[in-house]
Amino acid sequence: MIKKLIAIIASLIVFGGAIFFLWRLLKPLRVEIEIRSTPKAAVFINGKHLGDTPYQGKNLKPGLIEIKLVPVGLEGVEWERKIDLPPQTHLLITRQFAQNLLSTEGDILYLEKTGDNNKASLMITSIPQGVSVTIDGEMRGFTPLTLEDIGSGEHKFSFSAPSYKGREILAKGANGYRLVIEVSLAKEEEKITEETTQEGTNKEEEIEMVEIGQTSVGWLRVREGPSKATKELAKVKPGEKFKLLAEEKNWFKIEYEEGKEGWIFADYAKKVQQEETMAE
Repeated sequence: MIKKLIAIIASLIVFGGAIFFLWRLLKPLRVEIEIRSTPKAAVFINGKHLGDTPYQGKNLKPGLIEIKLVPVGLEGVEWERKIDLPPQTHLLITRQFAQNLLSTEGDILYLEKTGDNNKASLMITSIPQGVSVTIDGEMRGFTPLTLEDIGSGEHKFSFSAPSYKGREILAKGANGYRLVIEVSLAKEEEKITEETTQEGTNKEEEIEMVEIGQTSVGWLRVREGPSKATKELAKVKPGEKFKLLAEEKNWFKIEYEEGKEGWIFADYAKKVQQEETMAE
């Protein structure tokens, strides 16, 4: 009787082990996601609002995942990214948001299996490209950067580029895996101000012009109104440029002399952008 009972228990253990093995084999391997942000942000994954940062998701299907972050208190600012994640991946996303997108910085880190259990490889991409990469105090190159082996364990990564704020992160390499890092650097505030000011200045200086094209008679009539039946005011020559004041169907209104305005037939002219100083 005891032998029979022992045999039944042994059979149950073997059967249970087989069931557990099959369950592990057939069960889809999941992806873990951890997201941190400043300020707090709403987290959308594959179009669904799943919570706010700091966020942890431990039961996501592998494959293409669409992530969107909408920070609180920053109107019109959001971040969106599609990432194709292999099974058994732990994804870490960090973002520091600002009202000006050029001031936003952050990084994406995850490990992907390589099959080479003797090496811990590395791949780094960045925004902007050409960022200097220092690992554990040693300069290793510029992005995009791929290294065959950085050694397992924790490493300190430093990133820098002219006109951008430097950034440092800690991340672990692991044998048999590739550490993938995507880093975004923020523009230095004075550079943002300088570029914004320059952009505004350029917009103020640029005005819309019209350039007179070739005609069979070597000139083009300027008329009082947008019609061939109206009075002729002057003649303009091919290659000359004038400030564009208004448009109507097939007609441009121009300033053909200082303080004098008239209409030309649009078929013999084209619009161009030119700085106001050049127009004068």
